Amino acid sequence: MFINRPVIFALLVLALISQAKAHHPFDFFEESLDDFEFCLKIHSILIEEYEWFEQFENLENVLNETVELKFKCNIKCQLERQPKKWLNDLGKMDLESMSATSEAAESIAKCMETASDEPCAYAFKLVICAFESGHSVIEFESYDHILEETAELAAEQAILDESDFLYI
Repeated sequence: MFINRPVIFALLVLALISQAKAHHPFDFFEESLDDFEFCLKIHSILIEEYEWFEQFENLENVLNETVELKFKCNIKCQLERQPKKWLNDLGKMDLESMSATSEAAESIAKCMETASDEPCAYAFKLVICAFESGHSVIEFESYDHILEETAELAAEQAILDESDFLYI
């Protein structure tokens, strides 16, 4: 029974990582909580409104871009605060900085042909186009260290569990 704990733990970690792959267009945002709250505040969005906006139940509206401009501006604000810049100094897409593959870049560029000139709508469309292209905005390879650490913890736990038994 004790030996199964590390295996179950490892399986749970793997399940969580695989769940991360079933993503939402805004899953890659990594700005600080202060930046997130700043973006909400300057666009007069309550946290409850944003939570509703980001729910999977609203995903169809998001993907069809049928959301209020304040939400699009909020996404632009968050996008501008990301460590990896997607927009150049002119506020236009920068496929090189996005590290888009040639296939994703082609798909994004084609999708962006119908983008609005309005800056908030343009940035919002870029996020949607990247999502629809399959552009990997999250580096899942960075989770490899978690798997290694989990395996190490599981091995350590197995050794500790063996010491739980008294041998007479």
